[in-house]
Amino acid sequence: MAVPARPSPHWSRLGLLDGAPECVIETAWRWQIARHHPDRGGDAEIARAVNVARDALRGRGSKANEYVARHYESQPWLVLGVTRGAEPELARRVGAQLAATLETHRRLADRVAWAVANFGKPVTPSPGAAPRVRVTPPPRPPRAMPAAPRMPATPGMPEGLPARVDFGTLGWGAADARRFRLTWRRHQPYEISVDAPAPLRARVASSKAMPGRFAIELHVDWQHDAFTHEPSLRGHTLDGPLVVRWAGGGEARIPIHGVALYPAIVSVSPQSLDLGTVVAPSRRFVGEPAQPPARGALALISSAPAVVSVTPPAWLRRVDGSGRARSDDIVVATNTPVRVEFAVVWQPIIERAAASFAVERSVRPTGTISFRWGDRTLEVPAQVLVRPGKGASST
Repeated sequence: MAVPARPSPHWSRLGLLDGAPECVIETAWRWQIARHHPDRGGDAEIARAVNVARDALRGRGSKANEYVARHYESQPWLVLGVTRGAEPELARRVGAQLAATLETHRRLADRVAWAVANFGKPVTPSPGAAPRVRVTPPPRPPRAMPAAPRMPATPGMPEGLPARVDFGTLGWGAADARRFRLTWRRHQPYEISVDAPAPLRARVASSKAMPGRFAIELHVDWQHDAFTHEPSLRGHTLDGPLVVRWAGGGEARIPIHGVALYPAIVSVSPQSLDLGTVVAPSRRFVGEPAQPPARGALALISSAPAVVSVTPPAWLRRVDGSGRARSDDIVVATNTPVRVEFAVVWQPIIERAAASFAVERSVRPTGTISFRWGDRTLEVPAQVLVRPGKGASST
């Protein structure tokens, strides 16, 4: 025994009966999406289900004249093709669309008007009423001068369309965005779509206060695979059309230009800092060294502008030309070497090497100087050989 096919749930999602007219499907979808669209305070999941139902039922509806003629003697909701518990506003809109579609079938159009007026009021059929066999009434004679069919109005080109979008030169990871607004004064589209070339992302927002106005924001997706991160390349060129599409087949292409710089590559010369051999001062107190200060220098160079922070080991500090300690970051321009000087800090060396100095044994402090910029780190080894001076281990 064959099991009858279950009706599609998409019909009830739109508030319609199985096999409703094609024009009714479109009208019900417009009414449902207007109620549930997130931009109008609706639920996003319900709006998505409404769109899926419309797409699934498109082309599966009946012809309006055949459907109404088949249900001519039925209850009002059956004539309209909506569920019995549908909201009166949906029935009214469906009835208006059916009446306009059946303009050349006057009897059927009058029956639709009757169904709208009696929607929600069960009508008892006359006893012994025979079902109608004829599907459509005979056509009316053509008019002497038929009016030209009215074409649906489609949105034209919007206001605010830029001639081009220029990002200029962007440093790696910059949060810069480009924004513009498009406004349709007449025949506003309900929604638009925007396709941005990689690695750009586009975000579209519609105005709730002004129908037909959309805000478009473009920003760079720094995690996109379009970036190669090859040291041999200075940056990635942003070049391609931004495509905006709207209802009625409208389309606009906006050229995009710009350069996204890759992360800076910082190098240090030499690749290690060796301060050689020095003699510890006779006292650990600052200001009384017996020898000139032990210093060394490194040169920083970068492939792109960068801000570098320096962290030396405890026995070393960064100084300027006059020997004063520095703790600020270093600003490195493109391909411009920057000299970074360091000096030995005696107190931590003498404290830790007291036992070695007591037996006249030299020590070799070692450590790592860390250079950090962005999310990258470069570590440079540093060392110095310290011989004990007279009284270096004394308190």
